[in-house]
Amino acid sequence: YFVPVSVVVPGSQIPFIRENQQDRATLDLIGLVRDEAKRPFGSIRDTVKLSVNTSQEVQRKNVQYDGGFLLPPGKYVLKYVVRENQTGRTGSFETDIVVPDLKSAPVKMSSVIVSNQKQPGRQKNNPLVREGTEIVPNVTHVFSSNQHLFFYYEVYDPAKPAESSEKFSARILTNVAFYRRDVKAYETALVEADQINVPERKAAGFELDVPLSNLKPGFYTCQINVIDDAAGKFAFPRLALFIR
Repeated sequence: YFVPVSVVVPGSQIPFIRENQQDRATLDLIGLVRDEAKRPFGSIRDTVKLSVNTSQEVQRKNVQYDGGFLLPPGKYVLKYVVRENQTGRTGSFETDIVVPDLKSAPVKMSSVIVSNQKQPGRQKNNPLVREGTEIVPNVTHVFSSNQHLFFYYEVYDPAKPAESSEKFSARILTNVAFYRRDVKAYETALVEADQINVPERKAAGFELDVPLSNLKPGFYTCQINVIDDAAGKFAFPRLALFIR
């Protein structure tokens, strides 16, 4: 499975130097994944070069690095170390990762990615890149009411309708409901997929676009409703977010 990883560094912690009428900085990143026996299962080593007309705007925001690992089902420990090359300061982050075995799941479904930003993307084997555009995960789950909220997720090996002879046919229904204090505040229209659209992963991929102007500021619990109609099976994953 592809496990996307995003690392966020506060712009206020990055010192810039002025060079050729631009503010520049570099960050070195090292990421390592180990299994329960502490055997390495993947690593990332990269340098991020920042070059902007003025560092003041960056220092009011965050710098985000996106990468990923290919991992089989199991339990892992992920550690990232970031070094800022102007002063030599470093920071690190460590967390546990569980990659589930979807064979026994009623609906074989990926994690739900939420985003408010897209960018050109060329990386192959990255499910967040579609038709040359990459969905940038929002790590903090904090959004503004003037933004659009994108949900992306995939359903693997959906059942084929009994009446269909098409190889990639399916029947999946999905939408997203927003709750505040257990009261439904908003619900998107139902979307139906009648075929697999990501054949290399035998998956039906969904991207839902929600204008946040429809919602009042505050905390929300989002329930993603997924129905594999041909199989008669359901999944209702939830996540929290904040709209300011």
